[in-house]
Amino acid sequence: MRKGMKIGISFFIFVMVVWSLIFLNWEHIFGTNRPIANMKAIYQLEIKGKDIAKTSNVDNDTLYIIPRGHLDTYINMMSKKGYVLSERDVQHNKLVLKEGQNTVSISYKRFARKYTIIESPFLEKV
Repeated sequence: MRKGMKIGISFFIFVMVVWSLIFLNWEHIFGTNRPIANMKAIYQLEIKGKDIAKTSNVDNDTLYIIPRGHLDTYINMMSKKGYVLSERDVQHNKLVLKEGQNTVSISYKRFARKYTIIESPFLEKV
């Protein structure tokens, strides 16, 4: 066999082993994240120039991804929906929003070094 053919077959076997390990350990590697959905959201931020992008986790909870340090984008979006920021707890990574008598606590965390992911408790309106 030629050297190129051996390298090609070895590379193919290596790729198949890596993909099978990822497939078998999916939850352990990615947790509750959906990597493809998150890549689409980051594409919207980086390439399309959007300020905020919607994504979801494996439980179909609505999540928002924003550039790190731009929580005002999410706060402005929520203020357009009638919510007012009543408290910003930087130490515990929480925002408290009020709409009339209703109070909602929203958590956020760092995501992929450059981004912040916001866990929205609101259900999708159909």
